[in-house]
Amino acid sequence: MVQAKKISLRQLFLFMIQAQIGVGVLSLPFKLAESARGGEGITVLVTGVITQIIIFIFWTLLKKFPGLNLFQICLRLCGPFIGNLAIACYIGYFTLLGANVMLSAVEILERWMMEATPKWVLLLLFAIATLYLAKEKLTVLARFFTLSSMLFIPLFIFVSYGLTQPHPEYMFPLFEAGIWNILKATKDATISMYGFEIILIIFPLIDASDKKKLFVVSMSNLFVTLFYTFVVVTCLMVFNPGQLRVIPEPVIYLVKSLNFYVVDRADVLFLPIWSITIVCSIASYTYAASVGLTQLFKQQDHRLFTPYVKIAMYIIALIPVTPIAIRLLDTIAEYAAYLFIGMIPLVLMIGSLFVRRKEGGTV
Repeated sequence: MVQAKKISLRQLFLFMIQAQIGVGVLSLPFKLAESARGGEGITVLVTGVITQIIIFIFWTLLKKFPGLNLFQICLRLCGPFIGNLAIACYIGYFTLLGANVMLSAVEILERWMMEATPKWVLLLLFAIATLYLAKEKLTVLARFFTLSSMLFIPLFIFVSYGLTQPHPEYMFPLFEAGIWNILKATKDATISMYGFEIILIIFPLIDASDKKKLFVVSMSNLFVTLFYTFVVVTCLMVFNPGQLRVIPEPVIYLVKSLNFYVVDRADVLFLPIWSITIVCSIASYTYAASVGLTQLFKQQDHRLFTPYVKIAMYIIALIPVTPIAIRLLDTIAEYAAYLFIGMIPLVLMIGSLFVRRKEGGTV
């Protein structure tokens, strides 16, 4: 795919933040409450370290192939047949993850704001909004992500308002669950921090040196980790452990309980602002899948394939109608992420070391 313009480091920083922060931020304290019990903040910090290690693996792989993205690297290392098969699998992964995020967002909106609105209508609205974004060039997406990043300010204010009457004693003892359970809970926290893998696709389209790219992506991961830690710790100081275990979206419940005197229900303002961040996250997955299709079918413009990706996402998100089916889709996306974010890039990186040595030996 040919794109003349590249994004700046500032745009990269905000792009990665928008891609990484998604649905999980609302339910993360609930997911960690049972397993970590007081050590939720430590779990999030450890998850940030694990994410940083994976980012370094990505960077090690990408810098060995200047100007190539993940799809092109698959072809270079694996050959036409296996390479195209890997590309097709990654397209399916990005499509599945985008559909899962879209469905999760709609489920939350139905529970808190739009009980009478059909699911297919909300999914369609997300599909149209993300299609409009994802069909554009990366530079256009980066500008929109940069503009929408200003919405983090009211999000931060809404959450931090809960600290007006904190109860720090709710957080202790920090190691009630034990070190092992706190570390084991990183599995649930990692799910909430997906999105950083988009760097595998946009890496060649960043106007900077490889070291600067690594630094900026690392800083964006640090920001997301600290933001998630702040949200989790705030919820820990507002709700007691028993309450956290029965509130699926404690962040929304926290915002709803706030009294701003002028606004009766602050969550009615919070959720639309949060939805913009979800749109950015879904758009990034749609863009990645569309770019993969351009490589698979040897085309130049990803806009040809964006509508097909969006239709596939919409259908996948529309299929689950029961809580069990929704949970199954979430589980499939979770295990797919272990494969496509953790295992395959690591195997490619190790394989690239041997390929490089072989090529060096023939010179």
